Amino acid sequence: MSVGGSETTKATATVPYSLWQMTAYALRLGTLGFGGPVALVGYMHRDLVERRGWITDSDYKEGLTLAQLMPGPLAAQLAIYLGYVHYGVLGATLVGVAFVLPSFLMVVALGWAYATYGGLPWMQSVFYGVGASVIGIITISAYKLTRKTIGADWLLWCIYLVSAGVTIWTEEEWIFLFLGAGLVTLMLRAPPRSSAGATTASFVLLPMAWLSKAVGWAVPTTLIATATVGGHSPPYKTGTPAYWETLGQIALFFTKAGAFVFGSGLAIVPFLRSGVVNEYRWMNDQQFLDAVAVA
Repeated sequence: MSVGGSETTKATATVPYSLWQMTAYALRLGTLGFGGPVALVGYMHRDLVERRGWITDSDYKEGLTLAQLMPGPLAAQLAIYLGYVHYGVLGATLVGVAFVLPSFLMVVALGWAYATYGGLPWMQSVFYGVGASVIGIITISAYKLTRKTIGADWLLWCIYLVSAGVTIWTEEEWIFLFLGAGLVTLMLRAPPRSSAGATTASFVLLPMAWLSKAVGWAVPTTLIATATVGGHSPPYKTGTPAYWETLGQIALFFTKAGAFVFGSGLAIVPFLRSGVVNEYRWMNDQQFLDAVAVA
């Protein structure tokens, strides 16, 4: 993998595709790719690794791992990484914008249509049909992604089953599961060796210090979001104090979601529901389900 600031000046003979080809692919996938993050990362592997050979399997898995470790949208972060592989920051920027912009525009248009015509029977039927087809796509993509990522590795299967069980039981995602899985795998597969200035104890305590910082930022953010709940029920008239207050709460809530929720877009759904439906009451359950179907 080639990284750095000079990737765009490399001889094109060493790269099996141009920057514009990758950008065009990201634009097409962002426009026509349905099924959520799990399906989209599956499409990327099928198209870029298996069929076209633009990206090596090792680069793809490395990007997928990094995207899963970071908070935020899984498919978009993987696309950005794949754009970076041969074309650096410029490639990552163009691919990221091309991938995200179509869905952003479509969701804005669909949101307006839903708010305007959502009570009509034909609009409700459309959402029900889309939701049913998307579930099938997600199921197939999740199965393929599990086989490619975990394979026959018993340790990864144990981590997978424990994480799935805890998530199903608690109905929320825990950052401790992600960090714990990484630490357990590292300690079992590549335990750190004691050396001058770097001991096993310090190796284990350092991530704990990072974690305490993350929790230290997360707790006050949560308290601020909770303290600003006014118990209102939107919509508000544009420009009123209640309008700006609610808009600020929305910005704060989704900033927190993007910064501290780990996993794919599917992992963030329970977190969003707890805030949007249960805590702030910006939506009811049916509206939230329709929003998930659109996404």
